[in-house]
Amino acid sequence: MPTSHLWKPELLNIAVESDRIRLSSLRESGSILEEYDTLDSQVAEWAICNTPSAKHDPSLLASTLGTLMAGKDWESFGIWAFYPWSGRLIHVLPEDAFIEVRTNRNRDKITREETSTLRSKTVGIVGLSVGQSTAIALAMERGCGRLKMADFDVVELSNLNRIRCGLHELELPKWVVAARAIAEFDPYLEIDIYEEGIHKDNITSFVNGCDVVVDACDSLSIKALLRLEAARYGCPLVMETNDRGMLDIERYDDSNRRGYVHGRIDEETMSEFAQMTDWTPEALDAFVDVANASDRGRESLPKVGSELVSWPQTYTGVASGGAHAAEACRRLALGENLPDTRIIMDLHEQLTDTAFR
Repeated sequence: MPTSHLWKPELLNIAVESDRIRLSSLRESGSILEEYDTLDSQVAEWAICNTPSAKHDPSLLASTLGTLMAGKDWESFGIWAFYPWSGRLIHVLPEDAFIEVRTNRNRDKITREETSTLRSKTVGIVGLSVGQSTAIALAMERGCGRLKMADFDVVELSNLNRIRCGLHELELPKWVVAARAIAEFDPYLEIDIYEEGIHKDNITSFVNGCDVVVDACDSLSIKALLRLEAARYGCPLVMETNDRGMLDIERYDDSNRRGYVHGRIDEETMSEFAQMTDWTPEALDAFVDVANASDRGRESLPKVGSELVSWPQTYTGVASGGAHAAEACRRLALGENLPDTRIIMDLHEQLTDTAFR
């Protein structure tokens, strides 16, 4: 694998001899460019998360630490995470303690029991422009324990109006940028990559095992295939369109559902869309309902390909949409009875003068 495509942190437990040897080898080879060991403060925070009143009571903090560390070898406690693309080595809490501390400030909007349940859930995201925002939001909250991410495209300079990455990451695959960003704040989150994107030969393996799938792609045929496959596996689907805050929650896990996209598309038409390579006005309207798009979005459509390179998207729209999609995914993964519906959350509309009259 080329160095530029390294994306998994190497997790080393020095209580294991082979890992201890590997860590020594990394240090001796000069591969480690920066080393961070803040384990003491992490352990103290772990104790405070278990006993919040210990934050202002040194004796209680000491006793809590004694209980948590009973039977543990301090010298070998924790995990060393090595990030080969940056040369950083970081000492972190073991997985269970790490997750407990990192998600502590979610309480009780997301309970400890819900976090435990979500560790067994898988969310699949197709498309990592708009979808990167959803992936990051899900990972930040730990709205799942495993992410499947699919995208074949690379980052270009014009993507940086909505994709959070550095200039040094231009021309890297979008999935590399997303996977590295997540690993930097949570080395334990499981990630599966579909670096060729989604196509008819791998879509079954992608959807199979997902508790929720997210449609954040541009391809008509893939949008159609995703829904056909989601219906086959009884998997709910979320689509964030990045216009007027439009969020679709499609309950393909409901045997009483009517057609696709809330009954807007029937089985025969969706199967026809799955065979098409280019968008038609009819297909676009079936998925998006162009008449209800934002004024500027609707006015931009006829300019795409002549005056505009693509459908306009802004970071504020992508960031808020990604967050809304991530919350829908989390709640679906927890089994909440969300309706099969399209929601419009148009902040632009709310902030116009007429909204305050």
